[in-house]
Amino acid sequence: MFTGALLGYLWGWVWGWSLFDPNSDRWALAAATVALVGLLFGATTYLWRYGELLISLTFGLYLSWLARTVLFGDIPGGPGIFLMAGGVVISGVVGLRVRRRANKTDLAILLGALYLGFFGGFLIDIVLMDKVLNLARTHSILSQAPAVLACGLVGGIVVARWPTKPAPGFKPGADPTRRERA
Repeated sequence: MFTGALLGYLWGWVWGWSLFDPNSDRWALAAATVALVGLLFGATTYLWRYGELLISLTFGLYLSWLARTVLFGDIPGGPGIFLMAGGVVISGVVGLRVRRRANKTDLAILLGALYLGFFGGFLIDIVLMDKVLNLARTHSILSQAPAVLACGLVGGIVVARWPTKPAPGFKPGADPTRRERA
């Protein structure tokens, strides 16, 4: 459920920030609303069936948001919205390919990148750089991006290299979201 809420929060935040004036705090309302929808969605098995696709879509949205900000500035609306939509479509194609590979570790790697990117980026940029070291007085999309991207990359690498053992009773190739009939 928490993963669904996090994904929803990110979608609401990015689209809210991109479509409305960031100073109006409508982005925060959008983030909270979509996070609640994501929380409910996370309570279903659909999140785990389509996890690779959903996380890939979210990564594509974030990366295209960064590209929009570099190319068009942090101005709501405008042609950058089409760039973001295109980034989501391209990442959706990549997410479908990853999902079809049927490699069960892909979802874990993407989750590691998602969580460490979000929380590690927050800890480095907001807590360490601003509150502890007093080096960052203002925060922007592009100033936070290096910490988020670096932490996400480290999270994915750590999970990919983490030694794993199959769970008791796990059958290779079985869908973990479906119950076996006795």
